[in-house]
Amino acid sequence: MPFLTLFLTGRGHPPTSVAWVLSANGVGQFLSSILGGYWSDRIGRRRVIVLGTLGNAAGIFAMYFMQPLWAIALMMLIAGFASGFYMPASTALLADIVPEPMRLRAYAMQRLAINAGFACGASAAGFLISISAFALFAGDAITTAMFGLIAWRFLPRGHRVERHEATWAQAWAHIRHDRAFRGLFWATIFSSLVFQQFNSTFGLELRQRGITLQIGPWFFNSEQVFGLLLGWNGLMVVLFELPLTRWTQQFEARRVIIAGYLLIGFGFALNALAGGTALFFAGMTLFTIGEMLSQPMRNAYIAQIAPLHLRGRYMGALAMAGTAAVALGPHASLRIHAWNSQALWIGCAVLGILSALTLARARSH
Repeated sequence: MPFLTLFLTGRGHPPTSVAWVLSANGVGQFLSSILGGYWSDRIGRRRVIVLGTLGNAAGIFAMYFMQPLWAIALMMLIAGFASGFYMPASTALLADIVPEPMRLRAYAMQRLAINAGFACGASAAGFLISISAFALFAGDAITTAMFGLIAWRFLPRGHRVERHEATWAQAWAHIRHDRAFRGLFWATIFSSLVFQQFNSTFGLELRQRGITLQIGPWFFNSEQVFGLLLGWNGLMVVLFELPLTRWTQQFEARRVIIAGYLLIGFGFALNALAGGTALFFAGMTLFTIGEMLSQPMRNAYIAQIAPLHLRGRYMGALAMAGTAAVALGPHASLRIHAWNSQALWIGCAVLGILSALTLARARSH
């Protein structure tokens, strides 16, 4: 996903048109997140994970062969719908099988696995995109399909509720009156607008500045530096997130998330300064510390405040917050970046502050 903007602009599509493709991913996820949460409560987490991962793999693989932008956007919509469908089930399943005192560490372990793949995958993608874009799309599809097959063979079904316990009216009434959830929902939208720069403007910023890296005899162009930065993000999570969560679990969850959101915003705000590769690595380091503080704690916090019979729908509703930013963000961020890139990166700091203030005002459950 982070390399899709570079791939499509390399095909000659202007960034403002690419925004529609990126938004299609968010629209698909937005439409399916609450559905995935509902069906994970009704038919069990495992079935939803299998359906979503296999559908996502098919959409991504088909996207490579599409030429018109509308066809690419359609495949992205399908892939986004499928990924949004299984994500709430994946998060809810972990909460089902892990006792509450261990959930924070369990979510950190889950993210460790994700980011181990992300660190290797992003670094490899920076080289693959300049050699074989087909390998990039095929590799994404194959590994996602493998996730679905492993889920079908080895994962438990997870918690499932009866039809009378899974009504929409019951879920909506509970969520609507949950002030702690509402605060987290809006804070997630603001912070996700910062996160979505990974898939829209960050790679373009490196390319436009001509950021390169020379280490001895090895030369890295801007796409490869982009891959190294994403790999550095994943490597930091793999090495440091689990020890960090052992320390942060002694603090109130909201305060840890607030600190993380501030660091996320200010980490990307460093990109507004004049500088080279070292500046981008410093900004990514700050951003990643914020990510390590906020993301596993946020998952544990939502699992804590969600009633068991509504857990899937709470996860789905929170996922809608993130996907709303993915759907709407690229149109604004790519236009702002084309107008004034510094304004975009300073805006990331503003969004981090808004996230923190919104969550600080929400009372604990």
